[in-house]
Amino acid sequence: MTTIVDPSAAATAISDPPALDGLVVVNTDIAYDPDDFVTVILAARLIPAGQLVVVTADEVGGQRALFARRVLDSLDRAEVPVIEGIDLGGKRRLLVDPGQEIPDYIRPPAEEREDRLNRLTESLTGIIEAAPGPVRWVGCGPMAELAALLTAAPEYAEQLIVTQMGGWLTDYRDPQRASHNFHTCIGSAALALRILPHPILVMSEHTNHPKIRVVEDWPLVDALDAPDAPEWARWLATHLRRWFAIKDGSWMHDPLTLSAALGLPFVTFAEERIRIGDDTRLYRDQDGRPMRVSAEVDYDAFLRWMHRWVMSW
Repeated sequence: MTTIVDPSAAATAISDPPALDGLVVVNTDIAYDPDDFVTVILAARLIPAGQLVVVTADEVGGQRALFARRVLDSLDRAEVPVIEGIDLGGKRRLLVDPGQEIPDYIRPPAEEREDRLNRLTESLTGIIEAAPGPVRWVGCGPMAELAALLTAAPEYAEQLIVTQMGGWLTDYRDPQRASHNFHTCIGSAALALRILPHPILVMSEHTNHPKIRVVEDWPLVDALDAPDAPEWARWLATHLRRWFAIKDGSWMHDPLTLSAALGLPFVTFAEERIRIGDDTRLYRDQDGRPMRVSAEVDYDAFLRWMHRWVMSW
C-alpha cells in the first residue's frame, strides 16, 4: 500500500529541521560525485549534536575519511565521529584536490585486512549499542560496511532503520546490471538486503531524474562561491566545477535519500515483494521479500528544501 503524505508537510519541512530521536549514520562515498558532499553538509546542518556519525564507503586509502573530516570541521561539527570504511580495491573513484595524488591500491595482507574489519565493526557496534533509540542508517554508497556490521552483529538488524540509495525495477541506464551501489559490491548488497527485515530503497529510477540534475549553469553553483560564502560553500563550488570538467552533471541521489531517511515528505513509498537476483538486480515477485521502495517524488519541494539548507548561512 502506498503511503499518503499530507501535501502541507512539504512546506513545513523546507523551513524547519526534522525532529529526530536516536542516531543517524550516514554511509557515504564522499570525495567523488558532489551529491555526497551536499549530503554531508545537509546532515551536519540538520542533525543535532550527539546524533550524527559518518562512515565512509568504497574507501581509497583513507582519503574519503579525511575529506569527510575536513567538511565536518569546516561546518563546526568537529564532534561528529568519522569512521573509515572498507577499501574495496576496485576502480579508483576519487575526485582529488588540486595537487593531490590518488594513492596506488596495495592489497593489504590477510591479517591486516582482518584487523581493519574488526576495528570497523567494533566501532560500529559500540556506537549502536550506546544509542538510546533507533539507528537510522542512510546508505549513500556500496553496502560493504553495513554487511560487515550485520555479519558481526546480526542482532542489530531489527534496531537499524536502513534507507538505502539504489536498486531499480522498471528503468535504469544499464538494464543488464544492478544499479551502481549494488553492483560495486554485489556480495555485500545481497547479504544486507536479505538480512534486513524491512529495507527501504530510494530507487535509482527515481534519483536519476533530470529535475535533480545539477549542472554548471545552475544559480546554486555561483551562489556558493559568493564573497560572503563560508569556506565549506566555496569548497563545494570548487568541487562541483571540477566535477563538471569530467561529467555532464551531478544528480542529487544522496540528498534525496537523506531526506527520506529523516522522515521528510518528498518521497512516497510503496510496499513491494521483491526477489533479489544473483547479481542483486531486483524483480517484483509475489514470493519475494517485503521492501519499501520509492514510488513517487515531489522533486520541486525537495529542491526547495535542499536549496534552503545548503544556501542559508
